[in-house]
Amino acid sequence: MLTNKQIKLINSLHSKKGRKENDLFLVEGEKSLIELLKSDFVIDFFIINESQSDVINQISLQSKAPVYSLDAESIQKLSTLVTNSFGLAVVQQRHFSSFQIKERYTIVLDGIRDPGNLGTIIRICDWYGFKQLVLSDDCTEFYNPKVIMSSMGSFSRIEFTYVDLVVFFKAHPSVKKIGAVLNGENIHQYKFPDNGFIILGNESNGIREDVVELLDERITIPSFGEAESLNAGISTAIIADNLRRFILS
Repeated sequence: MLTNKQIKLINSLHSKKGRKENDLFLVEGEKSLIELLKSDFVIDFFIINESQSDVINQISLQSKAPVYSLDAESIQKLSTLVTNSFGLAVVQQRHFSSFQIKERYTIVLDGIRDPGNLGTIIRICDWYGFKQLVLSDDCTEFYNPKVIMSSMGSFSRIEFTYVDLVVFFKAHPSVKKIGAVLNGENIHQYKFPDNGFIILGNESNGIREDVVELLDERITIPSFGEAESLNAGISTAIIADNLRRFILS
């Protein structure tokens, strides 16, 4: 039976402060929980809808973590999601203290604040096979519940690090810094170098000025209509697709 201490812990993980203090986060909903089971995350415990007996048995076979069953209403009260009657898990955060660039191309995010955008970008990186993600210190928190949900399980396959981008770029002088900006070279004609960092900026303000000054090259996704801009997730997908078709295929 779930204890009051565990309920208090779950509620604390709704906040960034609670996640940081406990070094834990929540995974919620059917799709994300199924993907979690395939990962090497350390899971403290599951809470699953009591009507999902097959799922409870599957989890018991695949994980050593305790599984608690509750009714749909109780699960919803514990969840951060608007609708979640399926279940959730309390999971230990992973930290990549020895993060090192391993790929020819790496996506770098500057000031991405919207959790939904970050979750979508994580999912896009996973789709296109980019296994590492570099984030500026002021990007939204990777383990934010909205990020985890928006990533649809892809969070479990992405290695990440938060850095001071100026310091980070100066530590990698041999890697081309390619920024997505409004006045860059048309990506359809751009010849990608052999390796590089693809830098995408804040949803409203783009790449900050001190990072722009360090760019080696600038690219633009051309517009053929009247829309003022693309959000960071869509831009990431377009650039990743071009990379896969012309450089990394």
